Amino acid sequence: MVDTAESNRSDTSAGNSSVAEPARRLAAHVTEDSRQFVELCAGALDPAGLHHVAAYHRGVFNYSVDVLDVLDSSGCLPEGMETRFCRDLYIRVGRQLNFLLDRMDRALRPVESGRLIRTVLRLGEASVFHYHVRPGEYLTGVSLGRENEEPGDRAMAGLATRFAAVLRQRGLNYGGFEEEPKPAEGDRPTRTAAPGPTGKEEALHTDRLGLLGPEADRIRELCVEALSSDDLHYAAYVDPRAGLISTDVLELAELAPYFRNITRPGRRERYQDIAGRLPFVVARMNHSLKAVLPGRLTRTVLDVDEGALYYVAMGNGPFLLGSTLHQDRVFHADLRMNMLANSVQEIIKERDWNSN
Repeated sequence: MVDTAESNRSDTSAGNSSVAEPARRLAAHVTEDSRQFVELCAGALDPAGLHHVAAYHRGVFNYSVDVLDVLDSSGCLPEGMETRFCRDLYIRVGRQLNFLLDRMDRALRPVESGRLIRTVLRLGEASVFHYHVRPGEYLTGVSLGRENEEPGDRAMAGLATRFAAVLRQRGLNYGGFEEEPKPAEGDRPTRTAAPGPTGKEEALHTDRLGLLGPEADRIRELCVEALSSDDLHYAAYVDPRAGLISTDVLELAELAPYFRNITRPGRRERYQDIAGRLPFVVARMNHSLKAVLPGRLTRTVLDVDEGALYYVAMGNGPFLLGSTLHQDRVFHADLRMNMLANSVQEIIKERDWNSN
Protein backbone atom coordinates (compact mmCIF):
# COMPACT_ATOMS: atom_id res chain seq x y z
CA MET A 1 0.00 0.00 0.00
CA VAL A 2 1.24 3.48 -0.84
CA ASP A 3 0.49 5.89 1.97
CA THR A 4 -0.52 9.43 1.10
CA ALA A 5 -0.49 12.08 3.78
CA GLU A 6 -2.46 15.25 3.98
CA SER A 7 -2.07 18.01 6.55
CA ASN A 8 -5.00 18.83 8.83
CA ARG A 9 -4.47 21.78 11.14
CA SER A 10 -8.08 22.78 11.69
CA ASP A 11 -8.73 20.45 14.59
CA THR A 12 -9.52 21.62 18.10
CA SER A 13 -6.83 22.04 20.74
CA ALA A 14 -5.31 18.91 22.24
CA GLY A 15 -5.93 20.31 25.71
CA ASN A 16 -2.33 20.97 26.74
CA SER A 17 -2.29 24.67 27.53
CA SER A 18 1.53 24.82 27.43
CA VAL A 19 1.56 23.71 23.78
CA ALA A 20 0.37 25.70 20.77
CA GLU A 21 -2.05 23.91 18.44
CA PRO A 22 -0.19 20.78 17.23
CA ALA A 23 0.08 20.13 13.52
CA ARG A 24 -1.71 16.97 12.44
CA ARG A 25 -1.04 14.97 9.30
CA LEU A 26 -3.34 12.09 8.39
CA ALA A 27 -2.93 9.57 5.59
CA ALA A 28 -5.85 9.40 3.16
CA HIS A 29 -6.93 5.97 4.39
CA VAL A 30 -7.29 7.05 8.05
CA THR A 31 -10.92 7.34 9.22
CA GLU A 32 -12.66 9.09 12.11
CA ASP A 33 -12.34 5.86 14.10
CA SER A 34 -8.70 6.81 14.72
CA ARG A 35 -9.54 10.30 16.04
CA GLN A 36 -9.26 9.31 19.71
CA PHE A 37 -5.75 7.95 19.15
CA VAL A 38 -4.68 11.01 17.16
CA GLU A 39 -5.75 13.23 20.05
CA LEU A 40 -3.96 11.04 22.59
CA CYS A 41 -0.79 11.62 20.58
CA ALA A 42 -1.41 15.37 20.45
CA GLY A 43 -1.87 15.44 24.22
CA ALA A 44 1.54 13.83 24.76
CA LEU A 45 3.46 16.62 22.99
CA ASP A 46 5.44 19.29 24.79
CA PRO A 47 8.14 21.70 23.56
CA ALA A 48 10.13 20.67 26.66
CA GLY A 49 9.79 16.96 25.94
CA LEU A 50 8.23 15.11 23.02
CA HIS A 51 8.16 17.02 19.72
CA HIS A 52 6.86 14.62 17.08
CA VAL A 53 4.80 11.40 17.18
CA ALA A 54 3.79 9.18 14.26
CA ALA A 55 1.73 5.99 14.10
CA TYR A 56 2.25 3.11 11.65
CA HIS A 57 0.63 -0.20 10.86
CA ARG A 58 2.74 -2.90 9.23
CA GLY A 59 5.16 -0.27 8.00
CA VAL A 60 2.48 2.00 6.52
CA PHE A 61 2.17 5.57 7.85
CA ASN A 62 -1.21 6.39 9.42
CA TYR A 63 -0.89 9.81 11.07
CA SER A 64 1.46 12.17 12.88
CA VAL A 65 1.21 15.13 15.25
CA ASP A 66 3.95 17.57 16.20
CA VAL A 67 4.90 20.90 17.72
CA LEU A 68 7.64 21.62 15.19
CA ASP A 69 6.09 25.01 14.34
CA VAL A 70 6.65 26.07 17.96
CA LEU A 71 10.27 24.91 17.85
CA ASP A 72 10.80 26.68 14.53
CA SER A 73 9.51 29.99 15.88
CA SER A 74 11.89 29.71 18.85
CA GLY A 75 14.87 28.73 16.68
CA CYS A 76 15.14 25.19 18.08
CA LEU A 77 14.94 23.20 14.86
CA PRO A 78 18.16 21.86 13.28
CA GLU A 79 19.95 24.66 11.48
CA GLY A 80 18.91 25.11 7.86
CA MET A 81 15.86 22.82 8.11
CA GLU A 82 12.34 24.03 7.48
CA THR A 83 9.41 22.72 9.51
CA ARG A 84 7.75 20.84 6.67
CA PHE A 85 11.06 19.26 5.66
CA CYS A 86 11.66 18.05 9.25
CA ARG A 87 8.13 16.66 9.41
CA ASP A 88 8.69 14.64 6.23
CA LEU A 89 12.06 13.39 7.52
CA TYR A 90 10.67 12.20 10.84
CA ILE A 91 7.89 10.27 9.10
CA ARG A 92 10.55 8.60 6.93
CA VAL A 93 12.50 7.70 10.07
CA GLY A 94 9.50 5.70 11.28
CA ARG A 95 9.36 3.76 8.04
CA GLN A 96 13.09 2.99 8.21
CA LEU A 97 12.90 1.85 11.83
CA ASN A 98 10.09 -0.58 11.09
CA PHE A 99 12.44 -2.54 8.84
CA LEU A 100 15.64 -2.15 10.89
CA LEU A 101 14.15 -3.00 14.27
CA ASP A 102 12.18 -5.96 12.96
CA ARG A 103 15.55 -7.50 12.07
CA MET A 104 16.94 -6.46 15.46
CA ASP A 105 14.00 -8.11 17.22
CA ARG A 106 14.78 -11.40 15.49
CA ALA A 107 18.47 -11.07 16.38
CA LEU A 108 17.60 -10.67 20.09
CA ARG A 109 15.26 -13.66 20.34
CA PRO A 110 18.06 -16.19 21.15
CA VAL A 111 18.70 -14.30 24.42
CA GLU A 112 15.28 -15.58 25.59
CA SER A 113 14.14 -12.25 27.05
CA GLY A 114 11.07 -11.78 24.87
CA ARG A 115 10.15 -9.39 22.08
CA LEU A 116 11.48 -5.89 21.49
CA ILE A 117 8.90 -3.46 22.92
CA ARG A 118 10.78 -0.15 23.09
CA THR A 119 13.87 1.28 21.43
CA VAL A 120 15.67 4.54 22.16
CA LEU A 121 18.24 5.84 19.65
CA ARG A 122 20.38 8.92 20.18
CA LEU A 123 21.71 10.41 16.95
CA GLY A 124 23.64 13.62 17.47
CA GLU A 125 21.39 15.94 19.49
CA ALA A 126 18.17 14.12 18.53
CA SER A 127 16.54 11.16 20.25
CA VAL A 128 14.25 8.78 18.38
CA PHE A 129 11.81 6.43 20.11
CA HIS A 130 10.14 3.31 18.72
CA TYR A 131 7.31 1.74 20.76
CA HIS A 132 5.52 -1.53 20.07
CA VAL A 133 1.76 -1.15 20.69
CA ARG A 134 0.41 -4.46 19.39
CA PRO A 135 1.52 -6.87 16.63
CA GLY A 136 2.12 -4.82 13.49
CA GLU A 137 1.29 -1.50 15.17
CA TYR A 138 3.90 0.89 16.55
CA LEU A 139 4.57 4.51 17.45
CA THR A 140 7.69 6.56 16.79
CA GLY A 141 8.65 9.77 18.51
CA VAL A 142 11.34 12.43 18.19
CA SER A 143 12.78 14.75 20.82
CA LEU A 144 15.32 17.41 19.85
CA GLY A 145 18.00 18.30 22.41
CA ARG A 146 19.53 15.85 24.88
CA GLU A 147 17.79 17.58 27.78
CA ASN A 148 14.46 16.51 26.25
CA GLU A 149 15.32 12.81 25.85
CA GLU A 150 14.07 11.54 29.21
CA PRO A 151 10.85 13.60 29.32
CA GLY A 152 10.20 12.66 25.69
CA ASP A 153 10.78 8.98 26.44
CA ARG A 154 8.48 9.10 29.47
CA ALA A 155 5.81 10.82 27.38
CA MET A 156 6.04 8.04 24.80
CA ALA A 157 5.75 5.38 27.52
CA GLY A 158 2.66 7.07 28.93
CA LEU A 159 1.17 7.40 25.45
CA ALA A 160 1.69 3.73 24.56
CA THR A 161 0.17 2.74 27.91
CA ARG A 162 -2.89 4.91 27.23
CA PHE A 163 -3.26 3.25 23.82
CA ALA A 164 -3.30 -0.12 25.60
CA ALA A 165 -5.90 1.12 28.10
CA VAL A 166 -8.25 2.26 25.32
CA LEU A 167 -7.89 -1.21 23.80
CA ARG A 168 -8.62 -2.74 27.25
CA GLN A 169 -5.16 -4.21 27.48
CA ARG A 170 -2.48 -3.98 30.14
CA GLY A 171 0.52 -1.74 29.53
CA LEU A 172 3.99 -3.26 29.20
CA ASN A 173 5.78 -1.00 31.71
CA TYR A 174 7.93 0.43 28.94
CA GLY A 175 11.30 1.57 30.24
CA GLY A 176 10.43 0.41 33.75
CA PHE A 177 9.03 3.90 34.35
CA GLU A 178 6.07 2.54 36.31
CA GLU A 179 7.06 1.79 39.88
CA GLU A 180 5.44 -1.50 40.77
CA PRO A 181 3.71 -1.35 44.18
CA LYS A 182 5.23 -3.76 46.64
CA PRO A 183 2.73 -6.49 47.60
CA ALA A 184 1.73 -6.96 51.20
CA GLU A 185 3.51 -9.74 53.05
CA GLY A 186 0.52 -12.08 52.80
CA ASP A 187 0.05 -11.40 49.08
CA ARG A 188 3.57 -12.32 48.02
CA PRO A 189 3.84 -15.54 46.00
CA THR A 190 5.55 -18.43 47.71
CA ARG A 191 9.03 -18.97 46.31
CA THR A 192 11.28 -21.95 46.59
CA ALA A 193 14.75 -20.62 47.26
CA ALA A 194 17.05 -21.47 44.37
CA PRO A 195 20.56 -22.64 45.21
CA GLY A 196 23.39 -20.31 44.36
CA PRO A 197 25.13 -17.08 45.37
CA THR A 198 23.12 -14.40 47.15
CA GLY A 199 25.64 -11.53 47.02
CA LYS A 200 27.34 -9.58 44.25
CA GLU A 201 30.90 -10.55 45.18
CA GLU A 202 30.06 -14.24 45.39
CA ALA A 203 28.16 -14.18 42.06
CA LEU A 204 30.71 -12.13 40.11
CA HIS A 205 31.84 -13.64 36.81
CA THR A 206 34.31 -12.04 34.41
CA ASP A 207 35.63 -12.85 30.95
CA ARG A 208 38.48 -11.24 29.04
CA LEU A 209 39.39 -11.74 25.40
CA GLY A 210 42.50 -9.69 24.62
CA LEU A 211 42.55 -6.15 26.07
CA LEU A 212 45.53 -6.42 28.42
CA GLY A 213 47.25 -3.70 30.42
CA PRO A 214 46.50 -1.20 33.21
CA GLU A 215 43.89 0.70 31.20
CA ALA A 216 41.90 -2.49 30.62
CA ASP A 217 42.20 -3.37 34.31
CA ARG A 218 40.74 0.01 35.30
CA ILE A 219 37.83 -0.41 32.88
CA ARG A 220 37.17 -3.88 34.27
CA GLU A 221 37.05 -2.46 37.80
CA LEU A 222 34.58 0.20 36.68
CA CYS A 223 32.36 -2.43 35.07
CA VAL A 224 32.41 -4.53 38.24
CA GLU A 225 31.60 -1.47 40.34
CA ALA A 226 28.60 -0.64 38.11
CA LEU A 227 27.03 -4.08 38.52
CA SER A 228 24.10 -4.47 40.88
CA SER A 229 21.87 -7.32 41.96
CA ASP A 230 18.94 -4.89 41.73
CA ASP A 231 19.34 -3.67 38.15
CA LEU A 232 22.51 -3.78 36.02
CA HIS A 233 23.34 -7.49 35.75
CA TYR A 234 25.85 -7.48 32.87
CA ALA A 235 28.40 -4.86 31.77
CA ALA A 236 31.04 -5.23 29.08
CA TYR A 237 33.59 -3.05 27.30
CA VAL A 238 34.13 -4.06 23.68
CA ASP A 239 36.84 -2.91 21.30
CA PRO A 240 36.22 -4.69 17.98
CA ARG A 241 39.91 -4.34 17.12
CA ALA A 242 41.34 -5.47 20.44
CA GLY A 243 38.93 -7.66 22.39
CA LEU A 244 36.33 -7.72 25.14
CA ILE A 245 36.03 -7.43 28.92
CA SER A 246 32.73 -8.64 30.36
CA THR A 247 31.47 -8.75 33.94
CA ASP A 248 28.18 -10.04 35.31
CA VAL A 249 26.24 -11.24 38.34
CA LEU A 250 24.08 -13.71 36.41
CA GLU A 251 24.96 -16.46 38.92
CA LEU A 252 22.77 -14.77 41.55
CA ALA A 253 20.22 -17.21 42.94
CA GLU A 254 17.45 -14.60 42.74
CA LEU A 255 17.86 -14.47 38.95
CA ALA A 256 17.04 -18.18 38.57
CA PRO A 257 13.52 -17.51 37.13
CA TYR A 258 15.14 -15.92 34.05
CA PHE A 259 17.02 -19.11 33.21
CA ARG A 260 14.09 -21.41 32.57
CA ASN A 261 14.96 -21.75 28.89
CA ILE A 262 18.61 -20.74 28.70
CA THR A 263 21.66 -21.43 30.87
CA ARG A 264 23.84 -18.72 32.34
CA PRO A 265 26.82 -19.67 30.14
CA GLY A 266 24.41 -19.73 27.20
CA ARG A 267 23.23 -16.19 27.92
CA ARG A 268 26.83 -14.98 28.17
CA GLU A 269 27.55 -16.55 24.79
CA ARG A 270 24.51 -14.79 23.29
CA TYR A 271 25.67 -11.46 24.70
CA GLN A 272 29.14 -11.97 23.22
CA ASP A 273 27.55 -12.89 19.91
CA ILE A 274 25.50 -9.67 20.01
CA ALA A 275 28.65 -7.72 20.90
CA GLY A 276 30.36 -9.16 17.83
CA ARG A 277 27.47 -8.18 15.56
CA LEU A 278 26.68 -4.75 17.00
CA PRO A 279 29.38 -2.81 15.08
CA PHE A 280 27.85 -4.00 11.81
CA VAL A 281 24.30 -3.30 13.02
CA VAL A 282 25.25 0.22 14.16
CA ALA A 283 27.04 0.89 10.87
CA ARG A 284 23.95 -0.23 8.95
CA MET A 285 21.69 1.98 11.10
CA ASN A 286 23.98 4.97 10.64
CA HIS A 287 23.95 4.42 6.89
CA SER A 288 20.17 3.98 6.73
CA LEU A 289 19.32 6.94 8.95
CA LYS A 290 21.94 9.48 7.91
CA ALA A 291 19.71 10.68 5.07
CA VAL A 292 16.90 11.54 7.48
CA LEU A 293 18.70 12.49 10.71
CA PRO A 294 22.07 14.17 11.12
CA GLY A 295 24.55 12.77 13.62
CA ARG A 296 26.08 9.43 14.52
CA LEU A 297 24.35 6.80 16.62
CA THR A 298 25.93 7.02 20.08
CA ARG A 299 23.38 5.43 22.40
CA THR A 300 20.77 2.69 22.07
CA VAL A 301 18.34 1.12 24.53
CA LEU A 302 16.72 -2.13 23.41
CA ASP A 303 13.87 -2.73 25.84
CA VAL A 304 12.46 -6.27 25.72
CA ASP A 305 9.74 -8.06 27.70
CA GLU A 306 12.24 -9.03 30.40
CA GLY A 307 14.71 -6.20 30.91
CA ALA A 308 16.82 -4.35 28.36
CA LEU A 309 20.12 -4.18 26.50
CA TYR A 310 22.17 -0.97 26.40
CA TYR A 311 24.71 0.20 23.83
CA VAL A 312 26.88 3.27 24.40
CA ALA A 313 29.56 4.29 21.89
CA MET A 314 32.97 5.06 23.41
CA GLY A 315 34.54 7.02 20.57
CA ASN A 316 35.21 5.57 17.14
CA GLY A 317 34.83 1.81 17.51
CA PRO A 318 34.79 0.77 21.21
CA PHE A 319 31.49 0.60 23.05
CA LEU A 320 29.83 -0.50 26.25
CA LEU A 321 27.20 -3.24 26.33
CA GLY A 322 24.98 -3.65 29.36
CA SER A 323 21.92 -5.63 30.37
CA THR A 324 19.29 -5.91 33.06
CA LEU A 325 16.85 -8.80 33.43
CA HIS A 326 14.36 -6.87 35.59
CA GLN A 327 11.73 -5.03 33.55
CA ASP A 328 10.79 -2.78 36.47
CA ARG A 329 14.44 -1.67 36.80
CA VAL A 330 15.17 -0.79 33.16
CA PHE A 331 15.38 2.95 33.88
CA HIS A 332 17.62 2.48 36.93
CA ALA A 333 19.99 0.21 35.00
CA ASP A 334 20.09 2.85 32.27
CA LEU A 335 21.26 5.42 34.82
CA ARG A 336 24.04 3.06 35.93
CA MET A 337 25.12 2.60 32.32
CA ASN A 338 25.30 6.37 31.85
CA MET A 339 27.50 6.73 34.94
CA LEU A 340 29.71 3.87 33.76
CA ALA A 341 30.01 5.48 30.32
CA ASN A 342 31.11 8.80 31.84
CA SER A 343 33.77 7.06 33.94
CA VAL A 344 35.12 4.98 31.05
CA GLN A 345 35.15 8.07 28.85
CA GLU A 346 37.49 9.77 31.34
CA ILE A 347 39.95 6.87 31.06
CA ILE A 348 39.84 7.09 27.26
CA LYS A 349 40.40 10.86 27.35
CA GLU A 350 43.36 10.37 29.68
CA ARG A 351 44.83 7.73 27.35
CA ASP A 352 44.39 9.94 24.31
CA TRP A 353 45.95 12.89 26.14
CA ASN A 354 49.00 10.86 27.18
CA SER A 355 49.46 9.50 23.66
CA ASN A 356 49.69 12.98 22.15
